[in-house]
Amino acid sequence: MKVSMPQPPHRLDRLRAWMDDEKVDCTVVFGPDNVNHLCGYWRYFGGPSALVVGRDGERTLVVMLDEARIASELASADEVIGFGERGFGIDLDPVAGLIGSVAAVPVVANARRIGVSSELPGADDRFSGAVSAEIADAGDILYRLRLIKDEDELEKILASYELCWIGHQAIAEGARPGTQEIELFTAAQSAAQIASGGPIEFVCDLLSGPNAAEVCCPIRVAGRRAVEEGDAIVADVVVRSNGYWGDSAETHIAGSNDEVSAVRGELLAILDGARAQLVPGAKGSDVFRDVQARILSTFPGGEFPHHGGHALGLTGFEDPHIIPSDETPFEPWMVLAVEPGVYFPGRYGARVENVFIVTPDGGLELRQAFGVSDGGG
Repeated sequence: MKVSMPQPPHRLDRLRAWMDDEKVDCTVVFGPDNVNHLCGYWRYFGGPSALVVGRDGERTLVVMLDEARIASELASADEVIGFGERGFGIDLDPVAGLIGSVAAVPVVANARRIGVSSELPGADDRFSGAVSAEIADAGDILYRLRLIKDEDELEKILASYELCWIGHQAIAEGARPGTQEIELFTAAQSAAQIASGGPIEFVCDLLSGPNAAEVCCPIRVAGRRAVEEGDAIVADVVVRSNGYWGDSAETHIAGSNDEVSAVRGELLAILDGARAQLVPGAKGSDVFRDVQARILSTFPGGEFPHHGGHALGLTGFEDPHIIPSDETPFEPWMVLAVEPGVYFPGRYGARVENVFIVTPDGGLELRQAFGVSDGGG
C-alpha cells in the first residue's frame, strides 16, 4: 500500500488497551458487523452471531451450528463454537441459544466485568441477565474503533469499490439512446456480481435526463424511461462484498453532450479541491461549505441539495459526514467518499464521487493508495 504515514495500532490492540483501562476481563459483541469487524467473518444470509475477545486477545466466535464449519475456514478466530441444532428456520428464538453458548465460554463464565456491544435488538439486556458479571458498555469504543480503518479493512473496501467501477463500465458501455434506465441498472448489478464471484449487496441511483435533476432515490428510481441522445445519466453505484462497502458516482452521457461534459469536468475540479482538504483536524462542515460555495458560484441556476460525502466501511453511510453540522475532526486513516453534484430542475443533473484516505497531504484516492489505477473515474 502506497501510504507513507504511520499506521495506528490494530483495532484489536486498541480494544485490548480499552479493556485494560476499564478492568474488563473480556468483551462480547453481538451482530454480523461487530463480528466481521473484529474477526473477519461475514456470510451472505448468515444467522445471529457473537464474538468473545479475551483480555489476552484470544477470540471465540459463536455461530449457528450449520455455519461453524465455514466460519472455521473464514474467520480469524482462535475457536469457533456452533450453537443450536442442525437446520434453519426451525428455532424461532435462536438468540436465546446464542446467549446461552456465549455465557458458557470459560472466559465469560469466569469474568467479573464484561464489555458488551450489540447490534441484535435486546441481546445485550438478555445477556446481562444470563451472567453474574458486571456489564460495561463497549458501544462507544467499538464506534471509535470503526472510524479508523486498518489495512485489511482498506483492502475489503477497495474490493467493493472496484466492483462499483466495474458496474460503471457496464453502464458506460450500455448508455445508448433507447436503452431503459432499469436495463442499465441491471447491467451494473450483474457485472459487479459476476466479477465478485458471489452474491453482493447492491444499491444504485440510475437516473437519466430530467429524472437525474431530481437527484436520487426515493424521489426517482430507475425505471422504464428510455435514454435519449445527449442525456446525462447519473449513476451512484454502491456495493457491499465480504461485509464492507464501496461507493462511487459518475455522470455518463448517451452519445455526446458538450454542456454535460463541461459540467462534469467542473465537478471533478471541485472534487479535487475537496480532496485536498481531507487532512487531519479538518471538519466535514468546513469541507461542505467550500464545496457548496464552489458549486453554486460555478453553476448559476443549479442546485446542490445533498451532503458532500461521508465515511464508509462496515456500512455504506458512516460518520463523519460532509454536512453543515458535522464538527468531527478528521483523523489519519479515515475513509471518506466525496460526492459533489449539481442539478438543474427539469433539465438534468450531474454527480461524481471518489473514495479517499485521510492523510496529512490531503485525501489519497483509494485505488491510488494500492497502486491499482490512477484513481480516475
